[in-house]
Amino acid sequence: MNETFEFLTNAIGDLVDFEVDEMKPETGLLELGLDSLDYVSLQIAIKKKYAIEINFDDFTSGQITTIGEFCSYIEDRMVTA
Repeated sequence: MNETFEFLTNAIGDLVDFEVDEMKPETGLLELGLDSLDYVSLQIAIKKKYAIEINFDDFTSGQITTIGEFCSYIEDRMVTA
């Protein structure tokens, strides 16, 4: 998870006013203040880096609520891709 966590926190840090070194796996995505355009930017960055698609229904349904869960989500898709 370390490489994915580092990539994701840096990508989020580029989008919102939240210090990267303050982000932890248990940090809630709602705390970060991401908006829909931020999620689109993350989707594009993840697709470029890992060649996987992100399903936003998983976020809006509340299945993914923390940075750690987001990392696991990405890593799970890398295995099945």
